[in-house]
Amino acid sequence: MRVARADGVVDAAALFRVTGVDERWQLDLVAVRDEADDRAIDAVLRCAVRDAGAAGARRLFARMPAGVQHERSLRRSGFVPYMAEHVLRLTGKHEVVPGESVGVRRVHPADEWGVHQLYLEVVPRQVQYAEAMTSRAWDDLQPLRRGTRRASGWVVEDHGRIKGFARVSTRESGQVARLDILVAPEFRGLARNLIVAALGEAESMSGMRCLAVIPGYAQEWISILEEVGFTDEGLQTAFVCYTALPARAHVVAVDLWRHDETPPEPASVPGLGAANTSGVTRGDWFRGSGPDPVTGAVDE
Repeated sequence: MRVARADGVVDAAALFRVTGVDERWQLDLVAVRDEADDRAIDAVLRCAVRDAGAAGARRLFARMPAGVQHERSLRRSGFVPYMAEHVLRLTGKHEVVPGESVGVRRVHPADEWGVHQLYLEVVPRQVQYAEAMTSRAWDDLQPLRRGTRRASGWVVEDHGRIKGFARVSTRESGQVARLDILVAPEFRGLARNLIVAALGEAESMSGMRCLAVIPGYAQEWISILEEVGFTDEGLQTAFVCYTALPARAHVVAVDLWRHDETPPEPASVPGLGAANTSGVTRGDWFRGSGPDPVTGAVDE
């Protein structure tokens, strides 16, 4: 946690969580004593950016509800928005459909690369650049278990290629299950079965809330989520901040006008033997003094 104090009193605080996948920093909490004073929160966020860069992190991430005042502080501290997201909450019951009978199965370790290829196919390039996901983002998927923070995955496969993926994760919070989906456009008809299969596992964790986060570029899945019992809770904006490490620059200065004496050398061209026998410096050639290289005459 990063804090800003004045006269021994905490004026602002920001809590960042470092994820285990690639040690990226995620902003989880911002608290400010005086909303009208921007200096404290700005100092906290900029301190976090410096610390993240010093620790080797290349990106910091933050998500804020649309229109929140802290959004301006994020922008001043180097954060830029790269995506809008819809947050939906599961409020009703849905019909449970056996996943295996509709082409949906639990993810296998060998599916990691296929899921990443689906991500590259579905997600816009500018979002891919901001998120900088690698195939490691889809590894270590295993069934959910109460009391542990883990992620579970379900897939739709067609002719050996992954065309749909749903992940239910409790890694961010032990009390909330988060649902994320990736589906190729031509397989939209199987999206509902994929979602229902994933929700069946989430609901087995009785008493746990379930949220779905749908990117703005995939709004077509919202209506399907509403059909299975989700309610739209509002919009949030995803931000990213790119860190920069101070680097020590090594500069080599070359003085082309320094006049050093050169030892006499035998002429390489016949007839110019007197040119290098009178102690002439290389600088004299540039100044126009010294003997003429052809006649041997010297300017007085």
